[in-house]
Amino acid sequence: MDYKKQLIEKIESFYVDVVEEFKEAELQIMADSKFRSIFKRKNYGGNVAKLRECKKAALAIDIRDLNIPKGDRESDEVEHRFERCLVIFNNLCDAYIDLQLSLKKKAEGANMSFAQYREVFQKVQDARAGLNSALHELDIVYTDYTCDEEGDPYTYID
Repeated sequence: MDYKKQLIEKIESFYVDVVEEFKEAELQIMADSKFRSIFKRKNYGGNVAKLRECKKAALAIDIRDLNIPKGDRESDEVEHRFERCLVIFNNLCDAYIDLQLSLKKKAEGANMSFAQYREVFQKVQDARAGLNSALHELDIVYTDYTCDEEGDPYTYID
Protein backbone atom coordinates (compact mmCIF):
# COMPACT_ATOMS: atom_id res chain seq x y z
CA MET A 1 0.00 0.00 0.00
CA ASP A 2 1.18 3.48 -0.84
CA TYR A 3 2.70 5.34 2.12
CA LYS A 4 0.50 8.38 1.46
CA LYS A 5 -2.64 6.29 1.60
CA GLN A 6 -1.41 4.57 4.79
CA LEU A 7 -0.75 7.94 6.42
CA ILE A 8 -4.20 9.21 5.47
CA GLU A 9 -5.85 6.03 6.79
CA LYS A 10 -3.99 6.33 10.10
CA ILE A 11 -5.04 9.96 10.51
CA GLU A 12 -8.65 9.16 9.65
CA SER A 13 -8.59 6.24 12.08
CA PHE A 14 -7.32 8.59 14.78
CA TYR A 15 -10.13 11.06 14.16
CA VAL A 16 -12.91 8.47 13.85
CA ASP A 17 -11.88 5.72 16.26
CA VAL A 18 -9.95 7.64 18.91
CA VAL A 19 -11.00 11.29 19.00
CA GLU A 20 -14.73 10.51 18.72
CA GLU A 21 -14.52 7.99 21.59
CA PHE A 22 -12.60 10.53 23.62
CA LYS A 23 -15.27 13.17 22.98
CA GLU A 24 -17.90 10.80 24.37
CA ALA A 25 -15.83 10.20 27.49
CA GLU A 26 -15.24 13.93 27.86
CA LEU A 27 -18.97 14.66 27.52
CA GLN A 28 -19.68 12.16 30.31
CA ILE A 29 -17.06 13.81 32.52
CA MET A 30 -18.56 17.25 31.83
CA ALA A 31 -22.08 15.96 32.55
CA ASP A 32 -20.84 14.64 35.90
CA SER A 33 -19.38 18.08 36.65
CA LYS A 34 -22.61 20.04 36.20
CA PHE A 35 -24.19 21.57 39.27
CA ARG A 36 -27.42 19.59 38.74
CA SER A 37 -25.49 16.36 39.25
CA ILE A 38 -23.78 17.46 42.45
CA PHE A 39 -25.54 14.77 44.51
CA LYS A 40 -25.51 12.14 41.79
CA ARG A 41 -23.09 9.26 42.24
CA LYS A 42 -20.17 9.58 39.82
CA ASN A 43 -18.56 6.72 37.94
CA TYR A 44 -14.94 7.84 38.17
CA GLY A 45 -13.68 4.31 37.55
CA GLY A 46 -15.75 4.04 34.37
CA ASN A 47 -14.47 7.39 33.15
CA VAL A 48 -10.88 6.33 33.82
CA ALA A 49 -11.46 3.06 31.94
CA LYS A 50 -12.85 4.94 28.91
CA LEU A 51 -9.91 7.34 28.95
CA ARG A 52 -7.43 4.46 29.16
CA GLU A 53 -9.14 2.77 26.20
CA CYS A 54 -8.78 5.98 24.19
CA LYS A 55 -5.12 6.27 25.11
CA LYS A 56 -4.51 2.60 24.25
CA ALA A 57 -6.15 3.08 20.85
CA ALA A 58 -3.97 6.14 20.17
CA LEU A 59 -0.83 4.28 21.23
CA ALA A 60 -1.74 1.45 18.84
CA ILE A 61 -1.41 3.82 15.86
CA ASP A 62 2.13 3.23 14.63
CA ILE A 63 3.47 5.71 12.11
CA ARG A 64 7.07 4.52 12.21
CA ASP A 65 6.41 1.91 9.50
CA LEU A 66 5.34 4.36 6.78
CA ASN A 67 8.74 4.56 5.01
CA ILE A 68 8.29 8.09 3.73
CA PRO A 69 10.98 8.92 1.15
CA LYS A 70 13.53 11.55 2.20
CA GLY A 71 12.49 14.01 -0.52
CA ASP A 72 8.76 14.04 0.29
CA ARG A 73 8.65 17.06 2.57
CA GLU A 74 4.86 17.35 2.45
CA SER A 75 4.31 13.80 3.74
CA ASP A 76 7.05 14.30 6.30
CA GLU A 77 5.34 17.47 7.56
CA VAL A 78 1.96 15.72 7.84
CA GLU A 79 3.56 12.80 9.67
CA HIS A 80 5.34 15.19 12.06
CA ARG A 81 2.12 17.09 12.85
CA PHE A 82 0.23 13.83 13.32
CA GLU A 83 2.88 12.43 15.64
CA ARG A 84 2.71 15.63 17.68
CA CYS A 85 -1.08 15.23 17.97
CA LEU A 86 -0.68 11.67 19.19
CA VAL A 87 1.80 12.69 21.90
CA ILE A 88 -0.33 15.61 23.09
CA PHE A 89 -3.48 13.46 23.00
CA ASN A 90 -1.82 10.89 25.25
CA ASN A 91 -0.77 13.68 27.62
CA LEU A 92 -4.37 14.92 27.70
CA CYS A 93 -5.63 11.42 28.52
CA ASP A 94 -3.09 11.19 31.35
CA ALA A 95 -4.17 14.58 32.71
CA TYR A 96 -7.84 13.61 32.61
CA ILE A 97 -7.06 10.29 34.31
CA ASP A 98 -5.19 12.15 37.06
CA LEU A 99 -8.15 14.49 37.49
CA GLN A 100 -10.65 11.64 37.69
CA LEU A 101 -8.52 9.72 40.18
CA SER A 102 -8.10 12.85 42.31
CA LEU A 103 -11.84 13.45 42.31
CA LYS A 104 -12.46 9.82 43.20
CA LYS A 105 -10.08 10.07 46.17
CA LYS A 106 -11.79 13.30 47.23
CA ALA A 107 -15.21 11.60 47.01
CA GLU A 108 -13.88 8.77 49.18
CA GLY A 109 -12.91 11.26 51.87
CA ALA A 110 -9.26 12.01 51.16
CA ASN A 111 -8.06 15.54 51.80
CA MET A 112 -7.51 17.62 48.70
CA SER A 113 -6.93 21.32 48.88
CA PHE A 114 -8.33 23.73 46.34
CA ALA A 115 -4.77 24.48 45.21
CA GLN A 116 -4.16 20.79 44.49
CA TYR A 117 -7.41 20.53 42.55
CA ARG A 118 -6.61 23.70 40.61
CA GLU A 119 -3.18 22.34 39.70
CA VAL A 120 -4.61 19.06 38.39
CA PHE A 121 -7.40 20.88 36.55
CA GLN A 122 -4.91 23.34 35.03
CA LYS A 123 -2.95 20.41 33.57
CA VAL A 124 -6.14 19.25 31.85
CA GLN A 125 -6.84 22.74 30.49
CA ASP A 126 -3.26 23.18 29.25
CA ALA A 127 -3.24 19.77 27.58
CA ARG A 128 -6.66 20.48 26.03
CA ALA A 129 -5.46 23.80 24.62
CA GLY A 130 -2.32 22.12 23.28
CA LEU A 131 -4.34 19.41 21.58
CA ASN A 132 -6.75 21.92 20.05
CA SER A 133 -3.79 23.83 18.61
CA ALA A 134 -2.07 20.68 17.34
CA LEU A 135 -5.28 19.37 15.74
CA HIS A 136 -5.83 22.73 14.05
CA GLU A 137 -2.30 22.63 12.62
CA LEU A 138 -2.82 19.03 11.49
CA ASP A 139 -6.14 19.94 9.85
CA ILE A 140 -4.43 22.63 7.78
CA VAL A 141 -1.60 20.44 6.47
CA TYR A 142 -3.93 17.44 6.09
CA THR A 143 -6.36 19.41 3.93
CA ASP A 144 -3.52 20.60 1.70
CA TYR A 145 -2.16 17.04 1.60
CA THR A 146 -5.42 15.41 0.53
CA CYS A 147 -6.83 18.05 -1.84
CA ASP A 148 -5.68 19.73 -5.03
CA GLU A 149 -5.69 23.49 -5.68
CA GLU A 150 -9.45 23.48 -6.42
CA GLY A 151 -10.22 21.71 -3.15
CA ASP A 152 -11.07 18.38 -4.77
CA PRO A 153 -9.77 15.20 -3.10
CA TYR A 154 -6.91 13.42 -4.81
CA THR A 155 -7.77 10.21 -6.61
CA TYR A 156 -5.69 7.92 -4.37
CA ILE A 157 -8.17 8.45 -1.53
CA ASP A 158 -10.94 5.86 -1.58
